[in-house]
Amino acid sequence: MVSSVLIGKDRRVTLEEIQSVALYDALLELHAPGIEDLPVVATTDELSTALAGLTVTDDDDDLLSGPATTAALTLLALNVSQGRIIKPATSSCCLKLTSGLIDIVNASKAATTTTTLRLSSDATKFHASLCTLLSTADAEVATALQSLPLFLVARTLFLAAGAVACTSAVALSQLSVAVSALSVESCSPTKARWSDYAEVRYDNHRPHRGLITVAASLRAILNTSQFVTVGATVADATAPPPPAAISNIPQYTGPAQESLQAVSKTMELEVNCFEGNTTDVLDDTVATLALNQAQAAVQTLLTNAMARFSGITTATTTASTSLTDAVNQLQTVLQDEAKAGVTFVTEQNNKAAEDAKQKEAEKAARTAGAGASTKAPSSSQGDEFAGMTEAQKKKVLKKRADKEAKAAAKAAAKQSRSVSLFGTGTQSICTILQGANFDLLADKTTLLQIEQCLDKLLSGGVQRKPKIAKGTRDYLPDQMMIRQQAFSIIRRVFESHGAVEIDTPVFELKDTLTGKYGEDSKLIYDLANQGGEILALRYDLTVPFARFLALNSVGNIKRFHIGKVYRRDRPVLSKGRYREFYQCDFDIAGTYGRMVPDSECLCVACDILDALPIGDFAIKLNHRRLLDAILDICGVPADKFRTICSAVDKLDKEPWEEVKREMVEDKGLKPDVADQIGTFVLQKGAPWDMYKTLMDGKKFGTHKGALEAMEDLRILFEYLDAMGKLQFMSFDLSLARGLDYYTGVIYEAICLSGTAQVGSIGGGGRYDNLVSMFQEAGKITPCVGVSVGIERVFTLMEQKLAEEKGSIKQPNVKILVASAGDNMLPEKMRVTRLLWDSNLSAEFSQQENPKLKYEITNALDRKIPFMVVVGENELKENKVQVKDLAARTEELVLLDDLVKTLRSKGVVPVGCDFAADLFAKEDAAAAEVQES
Repeated sequence: MVSSVLIGKDRRVTLEEIQSVALYDALLELHAPGIEDLPVVATTDELSTALAGLTVTDDDDDLLSGPATTAALTLLALNVSQGRIIKPATSSCCLKLTSGLIDIVNASKAATTTTTLRLSSDATKFHASLCTLLSTADAEVATALQSLPLFLVARTLFLAAGAVACTSAVALSQLSVAVSALSVESCSPTKARWSDYAEVRYDNHRPHRGLITVAASLRAILNTSQFVTVGATVADATAPPPPAAISNIPQYTGPAQESLQAVSKTMELEVNCFEGNTTDVLDDTVATLALNQAQAAVQTLLTNAMARFSGITTATTTASTSLTDAVNQLQTVLQDEAKAGVTFVTEQNNKAAEDAKQKEAEKAARTAGAGASTKAPSSSQGDEFAGMTEAQKKKVLKKRADKEAKAAAKAAAKQSRSVSLFGTGTQSICTILQGANFDLLADKTTLLQIEQCLDKLLSGGVQRKPKIAKGTRDYLPDQMMIRQQAFSIIRRVFESHGAVEIDTPVFELKDTLTGKYGEDSKLIYDLANQGGEILALRYDLTVPFARFLALNSVGNIKRFHIGKVYRRDRPVLSKGRYREFYQCDFDIAGTYGRMVPDSECLCVACDILDALPIGDFAIKLNHRRLLDAILDICGVPADKFRTICSAVDKLDKEPWEEVKREMVEDKGLKPDVADQIGTFVLQKGAPWDMYKTLMDGKKFGTHKGALEAMEDLRILFEYLDAMGKLQFMSFDLSLARGLDYYTGVIYEAICLSGTAQVGSIGGGGRYDNLVSMFQEAGKITPCVGVSVGIERVFTLMEQKLAEEKGSIKQPNVKILVASAGDNMLPEKMRVTRLLWDSNLSAEFSQQENPKLKYEITNALDRKIPFMVVVGENELKENKVQVKDLAARTEELVLLDDLVKTLRSKGVVPVGCDFAADLFAKEDAAAAEVQES
């Protein structure tokens, strides 16, 4: 079935669609309202005659290729259909000319002649040929053709040739992996090494995406090949290595493929960019740069292909003058390489088959000679069937015939199973290439078949073990229960402080994020350029919140946000450091009393960490302006403040000697200045003690910034004391927090108990200037916030639960509904429905007739506290049995009293556990007071 590519106003075409029309059998189809009433611009016979009589006088070098000509007509039709460049721009005029251009393309593809339509690469001559081809059209089309700007025709010709070459380059880059695998198989005189494509070399040591993909494909194709050395032996150590062109295939092909994919996206965007009017000229800069990049990538593939394959004539090694030339050269080289590779595989298979056949013949001869004497009947023995009835004789003969047939079938099967010499994918690739007669671009099914072959190889067996991305993790049901408990506690604290919830996209414009994180900006995850906006995954929730405030007039706001963030950091899973993780942020934005929002943010942090079952914690705090004042007092140049701060911030992980060495040797600070910094940043202690020591000792003299920061801290300490949270604070002058946007008080929470070393479990600070980066000049929106690192908190909760109970396993339901007897499933469903209607957590077995003893074992294993057993006799009395598995008690209750009975035993509705725990604590406290 021939496919169609739609052309019309507001339509976009993909490079794949252009390729299908230009290189293969797809046709164009006009897509516009009112085309049913559109008159025929030129009949098929008229166009066939015009095409046959068209004389192009240019030399061959000045002609577009057939595919480029078709692509140019396609893009020109698409541009005209937008209705912006034809004067007068009447709807019928544009539609008629678009229809005429489409008819030329379709007529040229339907022509019975073997001559391909090729028009001049010169815009004036190309335009003249169009006028000739549509000479039979009406006056309106002729006028439209005459008004067609030549600059538009020239740009279209350039883009068409580039688009066709680009699509061919992408296809060849993908085919080159399969072809290069054949060269690996035929590598001589030394064998290729499996280690050159090993997972550890690329996935771990050089984790570029393109290299990883190509290496994985080569491993899948070459797996089990006898022509690739696997493992290290003494002989391998002394043997010369294979050629670099063989060992480094991923390093050539991977980056080239990625580069061509990026160019393809740029070109697809460019061919769909249309002039707004006849004076709005779009230049070729974007396309020129992209096509130059593509040519460099193709040249890289060509260089590697020629180095892999020695049978290249000197004519093919000349430097390419254009992308089209480079693509043609690459296609020729890959075709020759494919033929040589298939020839080698065929010869080796034939040789192996002949050897196997000869061995089988020798074995048969030996067997025949050895058995001749034993099988030959002796004349003295007489008839072997003597004394047998006819039925017995037939039975013996039948058994003998069956045995011989079985032996023959076994021998035939053994002969058909020839020894596999090559990789699991090599023979399939040879078959595909031979089926295409080694014309790699003649039929798009060749690339499709190669891709399907690789997908099949990569999707099964040892070639592609399931793997999770580095720095991420899967959460099992037991782990998710702990995680959800943590989220519930955090959300409850946020809401108790009157915060409202918002959400923002998981990705932002790249320039929204850059320049906000100091040295950590290198950890931002960039998204692949799709030919449009440059995007990146959010690094935290604070910068997106600042952008949110700038775009939405929300006024003063106290908000919380729970969402995933992404950092291209070095993951340490045992310490809760991931590349994808949740943050739980609480922020107060707007104008309020001095240090009032700061104190509430710290109070929120304390409430959360105190409520989470992670043990003791502390919050280190400092002031960014105080730290800057210390550096200023010590004589640090202003342009080095941030880089020295990042060194100071490492004091919680490294000794002072190492931090000082970094300041002096790596960051160029004078040793005496570093020593003076040390007299400050090594001090920490209780808030009021540190405050009095610093102020009484006049450490900061009359430095204005330092004194203002100390006054902020004094007020903060008073407020925290009033809220009963000062006991959790530690005034630490080494705390710097590496993010550039902090302007005031900064803080960081750490866990003080447990064996898990997870580092910071939360932090935050004041960032008064961040929102102004997204607002008009002079506008300031003060903000302060705190963030809880849920992944690290989860690690602590998981560890603590495992230590206390020996396992993190928790029941996912409170009640298991079982039955004593067969065919009771409908009755169990009705009882369970009763519990669900009361919002109680319950379930029943999905088996039809499970044994009760297995149901009890299941409940005990899963630590389900209660069972409701439905019995046939009990149901007649409208009763069920309630088992308390922890107390090892049971009682018979009316079905109408089931919910009340379970609630009396402590089963609470789903989502009400916190309230139940709270009331239980209050009741216990009241009882204790009453007793005393």
